[in-house]
Amino acid sequence: MNPRGEFLQALFRILEQRDVPFCILRNYENVYADIRSDVDLVVESHQVHPLQGCLAEAAASTGHHLVLSVRYINFSFVYWHAAGGFLRVDVETEQRWSIFPVLSGKAIVGLRHNHGDFYVPHPRHESVVLFLAAIWRGLISDRYRTRLSQLYGEIKDPEELRRTFRASFGSAGDALADCQARILMDAPSPQILRDARNAIITNSFRNGVSRRALLHYLARDARRAGQRLCKPAGNFLLHASSLQPPRNLDKLLEGMENLYPAGKSDLHVRKLSSSDDPAARLPWGLKFARLRAIFKGGIFVLSFELSNDAQIPKLLKAQARQFYRSRTFVCVEGTRNDGVMGHAGSGFMDERESSHAPAFEHWVTRFIAAILRKDGSSTATQPKKGLFVVLLGLDGSGKTTVARKLCCLAGETDRFRAVRYYHWRLSLAGVPSFPLPSVENVPRKPGGRPYPLRSAVSALRLFKILLLTRLAWRWQTQKLLRDQTLVLMDRYYYNYYLDPVSVRYYGPAWLLEKVRPAYPKPDLIVVLKAPAATLLARKQELSELEIHRQDALLAELALDASHSLVVDASRPAEEVARTVMGKIISLRNA
Repeated sequence: MNPRGEFLQALFRILEQRDVPFCILRNYENVYADIRSDVDLVVESHQVHPLQGCLAEAAASTGHHLVLSVRYINFSFVYWHAAGGFLRVDVETEQRWSIFPVLSGKAIVGLRHNHGDFYVPHPRHESVVLFLAAIWRGLISDRYRTRLSQLYGEIKDPEELRRTFRASFGSAGDALADCQARILMDAPSPQILRDARNAIITNSFRNGVSRRALLHYLARDARRAGQRLCKPAGNFLLHASSLQPPRNLDKLLEGMENLYPAGKSDLHVRKLSSSDDPAARLPWGLKFARLRAIFKGGIFVLSFELSNDAQIPKLLKAQARQFYRSRTFVCVEGTRNDGVMGHAGSGFMDERESSHAPAFEHWVTRFIAAILRKDGSSTATQPKKGLFVVLLGLDGSGKTTVARKLCCLAGETDRFRAVRYYHWRLSLAGVPSFPLPSVENVPRKPGGRPYPLRSAVSALRLFKILLLTRLAWRWQTQKLLRDQTLVLMDRYYYNYYLDPVSVRYYGPAWLLEKVRPAYPKPDLIVVLKAPAATLLARKQELSELEIHRQDALLAELALDASHSLVVDASRPAEEVARTVMGKIISLRNA
């Protein structure tokens, strides 16, 4: 049996053992094999908590992992299995249209019928459920028409159906009962569904029980809206690609429909030519559509089709300030059909190499599921703080590549809740940054002759950077470290020694030594060493003479850290990163 079937069989068995009455509301004919549909359960309101425990037990026994738990009108739980994909279980305690009551979960469970391994509603109640679903959608599908006709044939006393419909739909009950009797011959008109909706509203005020239920649902939905504003259920995927021809993302959304329902999701594609500004602001209408999809619990996919790879960094830098960080994923694809994904909230990343790449849709879905699983579980089980790690080396030694692979490896462990990457200094703004692959050689900044005014200005700039670093350390970085974050820094303060031109420093060397103790000390400094020939083959930003000069300085440089590690950067970046991660984990376990 497939993973979905194994999960559901385990769940139904555990529910029986725990004496939790339930039934599947609809679409149960092929419930074990239909991987595209969700599973709609109904229980009494006081049984929701025991049901959650049964779901967790069934998931643990079948290799499923909870990636999303959200409160809509119902309770929705989405599980992920590496082989089976997503499985959505929606749990309802009543049937209603908006805040207006229709049928209680207690009534449905009270008349349920056995259907093999599980239970299903009485034909009268299932008829109410299907008509209510049609009222929500504004139409009745052919599949529902066929099922309603079958249900009518199973009802022995049509008058009982009318009584149930009048209690549920009020004045529209008789018309809907007549409609069901001839539903295969006459397709219900949209007007019948609109009349039934209005009758539900009127019926909600018929007695004190209905009015109290209406007020209860109103108050509960108001609380739910407030919780959703604080912690929305949806996500934003920023896709930037220079692939030709452009990628069609419709298949990606179809594969994630159990996680993000189609009616709650949105896809927008923007094409940028070489003359377009990738840093241009998004229209307000697009921003509102993004917030709406995130609030509703869907996924908003904004795809930029770029003309060249050089537009990617500019686009990401412009969009980074607009991220809803905990809900944002970034996917970048270059012309070589390789890709990088990142989560703006946690900083975890994943890479896709064109040589042995999984299918794009599976790669994106797997990464999103992994991040959501971490977000909903107690990761970083050890109550220890994070680590501040500096990557030190010359241009071409692979600092950015190693940092990117460390962001990937950190997401595969339970040692850290998040990872942050900074280029040479801590950021006070808190804008997320990813160590993305370099798309072009950046020309080296020309040096200048030091003179008194230039030296004075660069000294002031040094104190400014020190002040910003101390503020960022006090307000952000220390909090990140307490929250078990791996902080990665490219070069850090040591850039002033190795390549002062790159940071526009023309002041005296003694001033660097004076302010050096004021900089926060890293826990680990990783020195990436590689021969000059290797560095020149990777990048042409430094001359051979400059490489030898900086290499000599690096060999004599005193490292202000509790621990240091020297690695051979000429080895493959994956090996280097795993060596560094091994050292990081050993320090964290110490």
